[in-house]
Amino acid sequence: MAKKVEFNLALAKKLSFWVAIPLILILVFVFNLLAVASVTKKFDERKKALESTKSAVEKIRQNSKHPNKNTIDDIGVHTNELRGRVVTAWTTLEKEQRIRNLWPEDVGKQFIAEVSKLKFGEPISARSLEHYLNFMGTHIPKLEAKLDRRRTQINDGGTWKDKDGGGASELDTLRTGGRSTSLVDNNNERTVGVVEWPNPEIRNILQWGTLPSSSEVWYAQEDLWVYDSLIWVIIKSNEGAASPHGAVVKRIENMLIGQQASRELANQLSIQTTDAPAGPGAGRAGRAGPPAPPAARPMPGRPGAPSPAAGAAATDMDVAKLKRHERYVDGNNVPLPADAPPPFGEFNRMPICLRLIVDRQRIPNILVNCANCAMPIDVLSVRINPGGVKLVGGEKPSSPRATPTAAPGAGGGRQVAMDGTGLDSVYGANAVPIEIYGCINIFNPVDQAITEKTTEPAP
Repeated sequence: MAKKVEFNLALAKKLSFWVAIPLILILVFVFNLLAVASVTKKFDERKKALESTKSAVEKIRQNSKHPNKNTIDDIGVHTNELRGRVVTAWTTLEKEQRIRNLWPEDVGKQFIAEVSKLKFGEPISARSLEHYLNFMGTHIPKLEAKLDRRRTQINDGGTWKDKDGGGASELDTLRTGGRSTSLVDNNNERTVGVVEWPNPEIRNILQWGTLPSSSEVWYAQEDLWVYDSLIWVIIKSNEGAASPHGAVVKRIENMLIGQQASRELANQLSIQTTDAPAGPGAGRAGRAGPPAPPAARPMPGRPGAPSPAAGAAATDMDVAKLKRHERYVDGNNVPLPADAPPPFGEFNRMPICLRLIVDRQRIPNILVNCANCAMPIDVLSVRINPGGVKLVGGEKPSSPRATPTAAPGAGGGRQVAMDGTGLDSVYGANAVPIEIYGCINIFNPVDQAITEKTTEPAP
């Protein structure tokens, strides 16, 4: 047995070379395959990277305007050219608006000479402030007369004078041939005018003390220019009309601007204006009410009023913040708080809201006049038969579809169904309530420092 084992070992030694050779060849073949696969993968990756680089280089080679020094210099030239066009357009629009909206001559040459040298918001002398106070007391009634606002007059010794706080009730007018029912028999009272405007919001400008501050005068004049443009829209639309039935605009429910209109515009366009949950101050769209504005300036003669000699500058600054709070909106029509930086250097966007009763067939004429007035209106939304009920001069009635009827209250207040219910019996078959929401761009004087800034383009 031992000899047989020795024989097998001897035979294995003799044949080991021939057994090892195939095994080595197999291993070499396997390692070769693995090496080839790895090299092929790296080759493909490298080839792909080189082809991508080649493609990018080829695009650069084929583009004659790639950003080399000449191109960068050319971009700078074009940027300066565009900036110059912006300045030119800004200068032109601001000049046109300034020419269309001059300080009224009735305010006095001395006042105009003084404010013409000042920038918006700079202090105005006490004498000029007094001139402006007296001017506004007579100018606003002139604007109402220019509009031909429908009003009640009384016979005072053969002279017809507007009745204080009077506003014609159109229903009574139609039933009595142009006179009110109270004193119709002895001809001591009559109704005149074309457009009903029971509570003219323009009178809110005069909410001053014994003497307005400089900021109040600056912002009041801006309001006056805006109201003058809106009144022009009504006058232009009603050219040739002698009565509400013949007028395009028959009644002004509301003429809101600035702070009064900013929330109305935001609610109408469904803009989320605050992050606070809706509460008691929520608007129509369920959003939280506006943040509290800065405290109003105490009027002279009232408790807590500052003395004229102490803190006058700070007081006027507070008034300016109060006036500016949510007076303007940004590019997304969101009301701006008083301390918000202006989103545009060229202009401020003031919102407006008109609620009118008009001839439905002439609505396009009204919108055209909005675009052609002295301060063109960028109309954002128009609602016809918006719904709801308004009671001018009284509280909101319980009936959601109340017919216009005479109601107590100053200015001839009465229910008006804003869904059009019952209006035909008062104003004619084509009468329809509408709401117009928009913005007016109030241009600032050109500021070269703003035009030279490199910023993202404005919307």
